[in-house]
Amino acid sequence: MIVKRKFLYKMLTLFIVIVLLYSIITSSIIFYKSYQMLDAQNNHNHQLYIDQTSNYADFKFQTVMEFVYKISTLQSLTDYRYSDDTNYLNIASLYNDLIEQLRGFGQLGFTFGVTKLTDDLIITSTGTFSVKNYLSELGIQPAVLDHYEQRQNEALVSGTYVVPQSLMMIPDKIVMIHQTPNSRLAPLYFFIVVDSISLLPKTMDKPEGNFYLYTDELITTYRNNDNLQPELLTRPDMINVQTDQNHLTMGSTINYIHHSKLIPNLHYVYSGELTSFSTIFFALWKTALFPGMLLLLLGIVLAYMATRSSYKPIRQLLQFLDAHNGARAKAGGKAASETVQPLAINELAYIQSSIEQIYFINDALQNKLDHSVVHLREDFFRKVIYGIANEQFINDNISALHLEPFANRLNLMLLECEGLEALYESIAVPNLAAIFQTIIKENLADCEHFFVLPLDRNKYCIIFHALSADQLKHTAGHIISSVESNLSLDITVCISETYPLTELTSALQELLRLSSYQYAAVNKVITSQEVRHTEEVVCYYPIEVENLLLNYVNTNELGKAYELLGKLIDENEKQTMPGPANLSSLKHSLLTTFKRCLNANNKTLNQFVKEYPNALDAFMEAAAARFSEKAFSLFEQVFNYCNKDKFSLESSTASQIFIYVHQHFDKDLSLTDIANHFNLSESYVSKLLKNSLDINFKQYVNTLKVKRAKELLNQKTYKVHEVAAIVGCNNTNTFIRIFKQYIGVSPGEYLKNLG
Repeated sequence: MIVKRKFLYKMLTLFIVIVLLYSIITSSIIFYKSYQMLDAQNNHNHQLYIDQTSNYADFKFQTVMEFVYKISTLQSLTDYRYSDDTNYLNIASLYNDLIEQLRGFGQLGFTFGVTKLTDDLIITSTGTFSVKNYLSELGIQPAVLDHYEQRQNEALVSGTYVVPQSLMMIPDKIVMIHQTPNSRLAPLYFFIVVDSISLLPKTMDKPEGNFYLYTDELITTYRNNDNLQPELLTRPDMINVQTDQNHLTMGSTINYIHHSKLIPNLHYVYSGELTSFSTIFFALWKTALFPGMLLLLLGIVLAYMATRSSYKPIRQLLQFLDAHNGARAKAGGKAASETVQPLAINELAYIQSSIEQIYFINDALQNKLDHSVVHLREDFFRKVIYGIANEQFINDNISALHLEPFANRLNLMLLECEGLEALYESIAVPNLAAIFQTIIKENLADCEHFFVLPLDRNKYCIIFHALSADQLKHTAGHIISSVESNLSLDITVCISETYPLTELTSALQELLRLSSYQYAAVNKVITSQEVRHTEEVVCYYPIEVENLLLNYVNTNELGKAYELLGKLIDENEKQTMPGPANLSSLKHSLLTTFKRCLNANNKTLNQFVKEYPNALDAFMEAAAARFSEKAFSLFEQVFNYCNKDKFSLESSTASQIFIYVHQHFDKDLSLTDIANHFNLSESYVSKLLKNSLDINFKQYVNTLKVKRAKELLNQKTYKVHEVAAIVGCNNTNTFIRIFKQYIGVSPGEYLKNLG
C-alpha cells in the first residue's frame, strides 16, 4: 500500500510540475507577444501619423505656393513691380486683385502680403502697411530681415525662407518669405502667414507624441506630451540628413524625420515615447493576475484528476494480481503441477508478454514490407543503374524477382519534368510514376515488360525490353502530349541505345548526356542521332551575358535587356558564317536563354506556348533577313510574360485610388469623378492608373463591371437590365456591348448557356 501511495504522489507531483511549467511558458509567450504587438502598433501609428501629417503639410504649402505663382502673373503686380516710385493707383489695383484672388482661399488658413521693400510698403488683402508695422502685426522681431539677408544664399535654394520660432513673438503662426528675383528689377518678396492650427490634419485619435517643424532652428511645436523632451532637437546634424528616417531611437524617445518635398530645408519631426516592457508587464499582470490564479488552480485540479485517472489501470492491475496471489495461496495444498497456472502472472510477465507481442507484429509487418515485389524490384534496378550491384548480385536476384525478360536488349527512357513547383501550388502532388504506367499501358497494350523507376523529384527512368525505336518515340510522344495537356508540365524525353542489363550504368550516362541538349534540341524527344548534328553547330556566348540578361528580365528593365540582346545578336552574326545550320544553332541558343528566363520566374515554355501559340513557330521559321526582328519580338513576349504578375501599387495615392475604384465601379464612374475626389488632375490620375495596372482606366472599370455581372448572372435570379443597373450601366445596350466585348457572347446568350 505504501508503494502505491508513493507512486501516486510521484505522478501527482509530475503533473503539477508540468502544469506550472506550461503556465510559466505560456505567460512568458503572452507577455512577450503582447509587447511585440503593442510596440508594432505604436510604431505603425507613429509612422502613419508622420506620413499623413507631413503629406498634408506639404499639400498646404504647395497650395500656398501655387497661389503665389498665380498672383505673380497678375497684371497689377507687374505694373507695381515696374513702377519706380510709389504709384498708389497700382497699389490700389493690386490690393483689389489680392482681395479677389483670396476670396476662394479664405478657408485654407493663410494670409498674404507682397512688397518690393524699396518703398517700405507691404500690400495685403486687409490693407497697406509699412514693413515695421506689418512685422509687428505678425509678431515677428525686426531682426528677421537681417537674419534673412545673412542666410540668403542658403535659404534661396528654393526661394523660400521659413522664420524660426526664436524670431517669433506669436507662437501660433508660421511665416514664410518667398523671393522672386529678377535680373533687371528689384526682387519681390511675398510674406505668407499660415495658421499653425490649420496646418495639421484633424485625426480621430490624438497622437501621443510631439510634432515639430524644423529647419536649422525650431519653427513651431505641436505638443501633446509636455513631459517629452526629445534629445534629437539638440542634434541638427541628424535632422538635416538627406533621406527620411524612421524608428530613430534616442534615449527614451523614438523619432521620425521626414523632409518636405516642397521646401528643401524644411523638416518634419515626430517624437514619441518608446514602448516600455515593464509598463506593459505590470499592466497585463494586474489584469491577468486573478484569471491566471484561477487557471492555475484549475490546472492543479485537472492534474489531480489526471493522476487518479492514469493510476486507475495500475490499481486495477494490482488488485488483479492480489486476487490471483490470494487464490494461489488458498491452493497451496494442491500438487505442484496444478500450481503452474496463468493465475501466477505478475507485472513483469505482463509487460514482457506485451512487448513480445508488439515485436512479433512489427517483425511480421517488416517481413511483408521487405518481401514487397515492387519495392525490391525498384531497389534492384536502382542499384544496377547506379553501378552498385555486381554480377553476382544481378544473377542472384534476377530470377528471384522474376526479371528474366530484362536480362538483355534494354532501352532506357529518361523523363525530365519542369513546372512542378507551380503545379504543387495549385493541386495535390500527383503520382507521376502511376500516370506514366497508365499512359504506357494504354498506348502499348502488348508491352508487358517495362518498369518505371523514380530517380528524383523531377526525373523518372523507364526501362523497356525489346521495343523498336519507332515504338519508343511513339510512346514518348503520347506521354508528352498527355501530361502537358492535363498537368501543364513541360516534359523532355531522352531515349538511349540498346544495352544489356549489366551495362545500364552506361545507358544512364548516355541519357544524362542527351539531357544536356534539351534546350538546344528541336524536338522534345531526344535521341543520339538527333544530337550529333546539334553538337557540330551549337553556338556559344558567355554565361555572364546570359546571367545579365536574366537579371534584366527579373528586375523588369526592358531597355537594358533590349540593348544587351541587340549586342549579343550582332556579335554572333559577325562571328558565324551565314548559312541555315549556323542560323539554326543561333536560334536554339537564344531559345535556351529565353527558356531559362521563364524557368527563373517559375514559368515553363509549355505555359508560354499556350499563352502565345504562334510565337515559337514564327521565330524558328524566320529567314536570316528577318531573324533579328523575330528574335526581338519573341523576347518581348517572354519578357512581358515573365513580368505580367509583378505589378504593385507602390504609391499611396495609387493605392487609395485603386481602393476607391473597387468601391464605386458599380456607379457611372469617370476619371473626372476620381480627380475631383482626390483633388488631382485627370491626366495625372490616368497616367498613375496606367503605370500601376498596365491598362487604361476605362478598360479596368469595364473589367470589374463584367466580372460582377457574371457573378450576378450565375445566380439566375436577375434579368439583363437589372444586372446592367446594378453594375452601373444606365444604358442596357451599352452593358450588352461591353459584356460581349469581354466575354464573347451577349448576357442573354450567357444565361442560356448556363441552362
